[in-house]
Amino acid sequence: MKCQPVEFLDFVEDDLRHAHAFYDSWQHEGARRFQERFRETIDWIEWNAELFPRKYRFYRRAIIRRSHFAAFYAIEPKVTTVVAVLDMRRDPRTIRRLLKTRHEK
Repeated sequence: MKCQPVEFLDFVEDDLRHAHAFYDSWQHEGARRFQERFRETIDWIEWNAELFPRKYRFYRRAIIRRSHFAAFYAIEPKVTTVVAVLDMRRDPRTIRRLLKTRHEK
């Protein structure tokens, strides 16, 4: 177990915007609640990135509590990088393709 800082790829901002819009569209203060749960998940990742399972290649997946979304991240020597926050109701092949695309950029 080792604490290390968490950083985010630029794509994550768009992912979070999508999640906020989704939850605000049908739940009172849904975006705020989702953001709290997302922050809680990031705190867990920061505390111990190896806590969550490896899912696609070297990416790990942390499911965001009480949501349809998960954070995908990679553990690097000095930092943990969140590459995507995705709706887990998507086709798994689409998720893998998206992660591969983001890795290449």
